[in-house]
Amino acid sequence: MHRVVDKISLDRLMDRDLKVSFLCPYCKSTRITLTASQTMDSWNGIDCSKCEAHILLDSVSLVVIKETLPPEDL
Repeated sequence: MHRVVDKISLDRLMDRDLKVSFLCPYCKSTRITLTASQTMDSWNGIDCSKCEAHILLDSVSLVVIKETLPPEDL
């Protein structure tokens, strides 16, 4: 078996339904959910409802590893 490794950047994820969910890094009590469009380019983030911190995506990349069958010799 061979492995195919593909690193997918935030730019490539913009047209997909990317959602990142985490606890606010400051108050650690509010669940924040960001989409790929909430980036530093437009400063279009989200405000934490508890501590009012403005949060947005700076960068995200996914690494996908897929097992493939080796090519057959003819």
